[in-house]
Amino acid sequence: MSDAAAAPVSADEPVCVVTRIRLGKWWAVPGALLLFRRLHRLGRKTIPGLMEAHMRVRGGATVYIVSVWRDELSLIQFTTLDAHVNAVRWAIRRKAEIWSGVFRLAGTSSMSKPWIGRIEHWTPLALSRAEGVAVDEP
Repeated sequence: MSDAAAAPVSADEPVCVVTRIRLGKWWAVPGALLLFRRLHRLGRKTIPGLMEAHMRVRGGATVYIVSVWRDELSLIQFTTLDAHVNAVRWAIRRKAEIWSGVFRLAGTSSMSKPWIGRIEHWTPLALSRAEGVAVDEP
């Protein structure tokens, strides 16, 4: 196990959120776009920890939102805004399938410059497993 993998998790580390909203009907997509734009503006004004947020529309009336947060507290502050709660309820009323994943950043690439937080360089797990297999072979 690498030192980075053994390091304790901190609420001060950056997090990334990926949200998938399958609306099922194309007529609901413009409403989702409007809600996202309003939430994005509100988040930029009120939550200093929102670093980036992007939205993409894909087939099957599916919307993807990717956001990067300076820390967990910023994310929690955003998700408890009345506007965010209302947007989630809007999607639920339209029987949308919603999936969100919160990801702690495992590390930066070796060429990365400092941006947010203090994160060690990333060591791919697949690389460390492949090294172990190569050592075990006769």
